[in-house]
Amino acid sequence: MNRKQVTTLWCTVIVEELIRQGAGFFCISPGSRSTPLTLAVAHNPKARYRMFPDERSAGFYALGYARATGMPAVLICTSGTAVANYFPSVVEASADARPMIVLSTDRPFELLEAGANQTIRQQNIFGSYTRWNFELPAPGIDTPLRSLLSTVDHAVNKSLGSPAGPVHLNLPFREPLEPQSPEMEHPWVAPILDWLASAEPLSRFEIPRKEPSAEGIAALRMILANSEHPLFVAGYMDNAADAKAVAELARSLDIPLFADLTSGLRLSKNCTPWQLAFLSETFTEQFRPDVVIHFGGGLIGKQPASAIRKQPPRHYAVVREHPGRYNPDHNVTLSVEASPALVAAALAGCREPRQSIDCRAFFSEVEKMIEMEASAPDKAVTEVSAARLVSTLTDGNQAIFVSNSMPARNMDLFTAPATEKPLRTALNRGVSGIDGIISTAAGFATGHKAPTTLLIGDLSFLHDMNALSLLNHAWNRLIVIVLNNHGGGIFSFLPIAKVTDKLDECFATPQDFSIESAARTFGLDYAHPETNREFTETYNEALGSNRSIVIEIEGTRQDNLLLHRTLQAKIKALGAEHFS
Repeated sequence: MNRKQVTTLWCTVIVEELIRQGAGFFCISPGSRSTPLTLAVAHNPKARYRMFPDERSAGFYALGYARATGMPAVLICTSGTAVANYFPSVVEASADARPMIVLSTDRPFELLEAGANQTIRQQNIFGSYTRWNFELPAPGIDTPLRSLLSTVDHAVNKSLGSPAGPVHLNLPFREPLEPQSPEMEHPWVAPILDWLASAEPLSRFEIPRKEPSAEGIAALRMILANSEHPLFVAGYMDNAADAKAVAELARSLDIPLFADLTSGLRLSKNCTPWQLAFLSETFTEQFRPDVVIHFGGGLIGKQPASAIRKQPPRHYAVVREHPGRYNPDHNVTLSVEASPALVAAALAGCREPRQSIDCRAFFSEVEKMIEMEASAPDKAVTEVSAARLVSTLTDGNQAIFVSNSMPARNMDLFTAPATEKPLRTALNRGVSGIDGIISTAAGFATGHKAPTTLLIGDLSFLHDMNALSLLNHAWNRLIVIVLNNHGGGIFSFLPIAKVTDKLDECFATPQDFSIESAARTFGLDYAHPETNREFTETYNEALGSNRSIVIEIEGTRQDNLLLHRTLQAKIKALGAEHFS
């Protein structure tokens, strides 16, 4: 068997085993060294794949796909800086425990550090951000094919394990790289003939949900039984069963549940927006939780952490399946590494329900005030009203992807969802970057197999603008709502805004590029509604369309700052009225 045949079978086996393990979606960037892998995917009728001229965009697309499906997409690239462009998405996947498999192709041993073109050190390039990284040998009949299958199985297992995350396999190939049909009667092939004849992977694995220990449950039950003013916090949870179980436990015990946008609970009709109450100093003076049970991971806003720092609870317990430390304020007294749903089930009935504070009148007044100040039909559409209207107009069959910075904060604070079914919502909150957002949203739409709305700031849009080329595809129908305040609006809210005259020069990054021209360049529909009524009409029409569209909401950073300050001041005043 010649080298072409060996390399062809090598790559065919790798791709087929990935598909059998459920990792059958491939994000491929064109290149010469990756030719054997690329064609192995293209020639496999069971493979789904998408081509990307930009590896950075491909990486974030794979991340979005994993967010929607829970399964890894497989990235394939050529040698050199191509693999380095995956780094930001690998970091996000690692921090947020998202499965991802990187197959980087490489020059063989004899060309490394010898002055050969397009050659860098690729092995372990992502360092500690991978769950596993491994260098395969160059294809050759001295390597048993069953060991190749076993390596693929282990890669998928590590990517989906606890915690899930990226896996990197580096694959050196020698020329020639063109495919050639292998000799299937060759002795090298004999050990995998049974595998070839079947449709099953070489080995299977199971990843069970983590059961809480009896000691952990006993401690939590005692803590809650003895508490006077408990508070539940629902942070980042990507499992709908976890979110539902936590919400049901809070209702059954009549314990306030602070549901962050990332919990999967915030955009449901029955969610109480405790974020608004915690804006009131009068409320936080009255409601001082003595026990906090925190389910899941991090939060978008500073509430309720800022209030808890002033009045520390006796106990702060964290419940999540992830084995990593979650203790940003170093106040955790108990950590339970287990499924939140299983913990919630074990805590049922651990205390008699008793309402600690009645906020219904306050929330009713706040909702009326926000509607009047921000969402009246004839008022100018703003970053706040756009978030509210999206949450009320989108039904539970669609999905929302939210960029970091101001879009995430507006959606977390000011939404008013109207659907009984929680909206599927996703964000890149692992390290909260603004890079690759359009690409991630496009990958999420592909995995979710449903129309998706993206709320994104103008700088995030600019950062990933080439990803607009992905949106003229049936897999990637996106409604892209660009909140354009001509710069980095978040900086106007930070303390630095009050102590420097260099805000625009060094932080806000003012820009004046044409969002309409960008949309037209990539063949996308475009709209620029000016009022809330116009936005509602435009958005409803977009929801019923089968085309992607860019909807620009234009304003200024100063107006955005003033609106937020006005709303927060009125919320605080209502808090003083209701809680004094």
